[in-house]
Amino acid sequence: MKPFKTNDYPGSCYSAAFRSQGRWVTYSHGSHRNGGNPTTNSSLFDLASLTKVVCTLPLCLILIKEKQLDLEKKLKFYVSSAGWFQDPSLGDVTISDLLSHTSGLPAWKPLFSISKDPEVLRANVLQTSLVKNGVRCYSDLGMILLGHLIERISGTTLDVLLDEWVLNPLGMNHTCFNPLDRYESDDCVATEDCGWRKKIMQGTVHDENAYAMGGISGHAGLFSTIEDLTKYMDAWCDYLGELSLEEEVHRIIEIKGDNQNLPNFTLGWRIAPSLEFSGVGNYEGAFGHTGYTGTSLWFDPIKKTSIIVLNNRVHPTRLETDGSIRNFRETVHNYFLEKRNKIIL
Repeated sequence: MKPFKTNDYPGSCYSAAFRSQGRWVTYSHGSHRNGGNPTTNSSLFDLASLTKVVCTLPLCLILIKEKQLDLEKKLKFYVSSAGWFQDPSLGDVTISDLLSHTSGLPAWKPLFSISKDPEVLRANVLQTSLVKNGVRCYSDLGMILLGHLIERISGTTLDVLLDEWVLNPLGMNHTCFNPLDRYESDDCVATEDCGWRKKIMQGTVHDENAYAMGGISGHAGLFSTIEDLTKYMDAWCDYLGELSLEEEVHRIIEIKGDNQNLPNFTLGWRIAPSLEFSGVGNYEGAFGHTGYTGTSLWFDPIKKTSIIVLNNRVHPTRLETDGSIRNFRETVHNYFLEKRNKIIL
């Protein structure tokens, strides 16, 4: 059986990978942009919200293991000045609330229209009023706050800490923030032709708020390759044993989703099957996450399987591509799941 192959996908390219029986099959197709370099397993994709689970989540777990962060501690314990909070109830939000998207923070706000000073923007997030605490609302703002807390507690910036604690130990040598500091733009997969930035984004983060924060944030900004992400998902299938986080990962796996008609979350990860809108297909029981640019990671910790899809569905425009990426992702998932015993690995 040949690896998954199709010409029916949004954007200009994709990379896909499937893990079964401890081995991977990968496939890349298309070009980095219309008329650009061919896509390979080393092509750098803008991960968008996968930053939340590839950067912010593992760093939180390491701080929890080191007892520098406590899931049940309130935000005001770590941000001691109560004057930061316009809404006092924000100070009572716990770390667990932020990771599981039940803090009550709204999903998003246009921080990029306020300033390009990361400190000003983080302060603005702390001035945000809650919508309703305890109600599940997927929030970029909560992950921005977690990224800020990680930096405050560790005394180190997210990019440096991620390199030292996660990427280097796992051998993820190409994953980084601000890839143009290391690579040429042609090494990166293009995203949107951005009107207000007056260029096609290629190696510069697509997310406007992450861009305003210097390209480094807890909610978006990370770039990676299909090759690196197979190493990351191998680690999760092994309960992050290489990072000595087995106990913390078991805690995540044991948490069950609720019955709200909303995406279910454990700590950081979404839980299938209540995710028809995400195109998870028949991958029931899996944990995963999606990214706005067209990216996704899913894994089944019991069966030790994983599916990665990287796509630039926002190229050259984000308009009318929500449905197409869902359909494409579902097609990839179902193909691998149906053929898992026939694929030659």
